Amino acid sequence: MKLFAENGYYEVMYKNRCYPFLEFIRIDTICERTYVTLKNIITGEIFTFEEEKVTRIRKKLLLRDIKLFHYNRN
Repeated sequence: MKLFAENGYYEVMYKNRCYPFLEFIRIDTICERTYVTLKNIITGEIFTFEEEKVTRIRKKLLLRDIKLFHYNRN
């Protein structure tokens, strides 16, 4: 799970469902299972995924890029 080393937005495929616009919250290991918790930045929903069942994680955009874009627009 080194992918979460940088701030940014992610898209996760979990149990054949796509979860877009996610921001990393934390990684937990409980009873030898690893769980990844992310937050949907649009709806505010919190999702916890079992690492073994995640089929794909894609980094979408760095946070600083959005902040710069927003700042330059105003």
